[in-house]
Amino acid sequence: MKFTIFQSDKGDCLLLESSGGTRILADGGMLRAYGVHVAPHLGRMRKSKKELDLVYVSHIDEDHIAGILQMMDDEAAWRVFDFQSEQGNTHFPKPKNPRPAKAKAIWHNAFHEQTGENAGPIEDLLAASASVLSAAVDPDHLSTAQELGELALSQKQAILLSRRIGGNQLNIPLNEPAEGKLMYVRENLSPFALGDLNIYVIGPFEEDLDVLRKEWDKWLKDNKEVVRKIQERAAEDEANIGNDIQRLTDMLAAKAAELGNREKVTPPNLASLMFLIEEPSDTDTPKRYLMTGDGSWQDILKGLRHHEFITDASPGLHVDVLKAQHHGSENNFSEEFCKAITADHYVFCGNGEHENPDLRVIDLVVNSRIGTAAQRSSNPQTGKTFKMWFNSSSTSSIKPAAQSHMKKVEKKIQDAAATSNKVKFRFLDAPNFQFTV
Repeated sequence: MKFTIFQSDKGDCLLLESSGGTRILADGGMLRAYGVHVAPHLGRMRKSKKELDLVYVSHIDEDHIAGILQMMDDEAAWRVFDFQSEQGNTHFPKPKNPRPAKAKAIWHNAFHEQTGENAGPIEDLLAASASVLSAAVDPDHLSTAQELGELALSQKQAILLSRRIGGNQLNIPLNEPAEGKLMYVRENLSPFALGDLNIYVIGPFEEDLDVLRKEWDKWLKDNKEVVRKIQERAAEDEANIGNDIQRLTDMLAAKAAELGNREKVTPPNLASLMFLIEEPSDTDTPKRYLMTGDGSWQDILKGLRHHEFITDASPGLHVDVLKAQHHGSENNFSEEFCKAITADHYVFCGNGEHENPDLRVIDLVVNSRIGTAAQRSSNPQTGKTFKMWFNSSSTSSIKPAAQSHMKKVEKKIQDAAATSNKVKFRFLDAPNFQFTV
């Protein structure tokens, strides 16, 4: 398998190309990064007549879906250009971005499918909440406003993407293994074949999606009246704004706590579409690649247990490649996870924003391989050389705070490599890097 890891700002964007020629684009990263780093590569694929067997959107957060939506918008723009050209309109302008490689199928759990008839009210509520909170002075409130604003935007993008790929526009098959419905762990859904690959859906589970729906319903019910009052009073009584903002943020914090020690992991993160991909190899054991989206470590292990990759008799699993979940956020990792799951290659997508990859996560991964006896994984492959790939660097990050954090990540990895020749690493300061396993 050849992996191409793109610069994608704070998001994810990976291209997988199997030895048998099966190609998967996993997420699209942020909009700016897609246009600069990803679109040219997909344009070259188009000219070489290389198609994407699958475009996979792990979940609807902007840093995963924005680039995919732009990709579909670009394809639509090129179809309009082709039509105009066929009609003899020689003055119609060419689209700005290259025409992307043809997408033969897409897997994407659309927001409106996850939340049902409440999609519109929830979207409106988030947008209103973000607008009001943006007027606050408290830095915590400003941070909450940014998060809500991004979530509201990502929902709009998810809805737009669903419409763009639909039968009335691009007509790209959606979630074919699930007959067009939501993709989640089903007994009769996986493993299933995609070219020469076998793919196991390890998350989300149906009950996780049900929890997501119920959480959104309760959140909407709890907060709708609060937001309405904030809007009404905003122009009249500035003092009351602060009181109601605190009520709203308190409710949000309580809601996060209800999701069980997975705080700062948004409901869409918890519904991440996750896979274990198997590729035939020359040995009895197939090569394995773990694609985790922004999922929690508990849910990843739950999915692997479901398919018996992890059992009581064999509590760990070694894979060829682990795409580190949620940009290496501390909220999505644990010592238990790092000891259970080891890899030859660890891929971290994150440019230092929100202090991701988290320094404590780096410690957990490194310690699981070269730490003390109590810290190391019991997997037989633990003593092997491993490599950590980062799709950003202190020189490629844009924001000063992100640059500063990436310098800390670089030093931590360099220090680890200085203590053991088993630790290898690479940071990205080009549009992409590639490796083959």
